[in-house]
Amino acid sequence: MVFRELQVVRGCVLTGMFVIAVFCGVRHSEIADAQESRGWRLPEGVSYKHTVRKDPRPLQIHELTIDLRAQGGRLVVASGADPDGEGPAEAVLMPPNDLARSVKALAAINTSAWAMLADPQTGKKPGYVAGGRADVSGWVKQGAITISPPQAGYWSLWMDGMGKVSIGQVGALQETERRLLEAKWAVSGFRGILKDGQVLVEPSTVLHPRTAAGLSADAAKMIWLVVDGRQKGFSEGVSEEELARLLLESGCADGINLDGGGSSSMWLRNSVFELEVANRPSEATGPRPVPVMLSLIE
Repeated sequence: MVFRELQVVRGCVLTGMFVIAVFCGVRHSEIADAQESRGWRLPEGVSYKHTVRKDPRPLQIHELTIDLRAQGGRLVVASGADPDGEGPAEAVLMPPNDLARSVKALAAINTSAWAMLADPQTGKKPGYVAGGRADVSGWVKQGAITISPPQAGYWSLWMDGMGKVSIGQVGALQETERRLLEAKWAVSGFRGILKDGQVLVEPSTVLHPRTAAGLSADAAKMIWLVVDGRQKGFSEGVSEEELARLLLESGCADGINLDGGGSSSMWLRNSVFELEVANRPSEATGPRPVPVMLSLIE
C-alpha cells in the first residue's frame, strides 16, 4: 500500500490520504477522511470513516465502527408507532432523523425492510410517505415490545439478555421462546451475506445503495456500513457480494444486508450536537421515511 500522510485540523482536512488497495480483485484508488474532518461528536469507542473509491466504479463508503465493550453508548431500536393494534400494520413510516431524535440518538442507521399497506380511507398504497402504514419484514424488538415477530427467510441482528450481539437466522439457531423474550433489541435484514469469514452471496451486476451491519469474530466490534448508489459519477452502488467483501475488509466475520435503495442513510451527531446525515441518499427528495432505525444513545 502507498500512503500520503493525512494532516487534520478540527473541521478542516489540509492534505489527503491516498491508498492503493484491492476490491473484488480490482486495484483502486481510495481517499479516506478521518472523522474529525467534519467535526462529528461521537462517544468513546465509536469512530467514523468516509472513503471515496474510483474503481471498479465511483463509490462513496461510510463506515461506523462501534466497540461493543466500551462504555460510551448503548444500542436501541426506534420505530414508528403501531397505527392499528392487532391489524396488519406494525409501524408508520417516519423521517429517519425524526425516528433517531425520538431516542436522542448520537448515531443511527436504517435497518429492516417493509411492505407498504393500503391507506384504509382510499384503499390505495400511498408510496413512501411519512405516516404511511408498513408491515415490517422480520424480527424487530425493543425491550419488552415485539414490533415485528421473527419471519422465515429474513436474517436478524440482535442483542441477547447477556449483552451479546449476534447475526443469524433465528429459526436456524433454534432459539427458544425464552431467549427471544430476553433479547434486549432486534432488527432484521434481507439475508446474511457473510458468515464465519465466508461470503455467502454470489457475484452480481445488480448495483444499489446498500446498508449493512457486521460483527468481528469475537463479537466485540460492530460495523455499520452505508454505500451510496444510483448517482452516476458520484457513487454508483455495489452488489451484495461486494458489500460482503467491504465488511471483510473492515474486519467482520459475520454480516447482514439491511434495507437499501432510497432507504440507505447514516446519521451522526455533528459539531453543534445535532443529527446530520453523513451519506448522500439516492432520492432527490431526500432520505426516505422508514419504520425502524438502529440507534446509538448515551
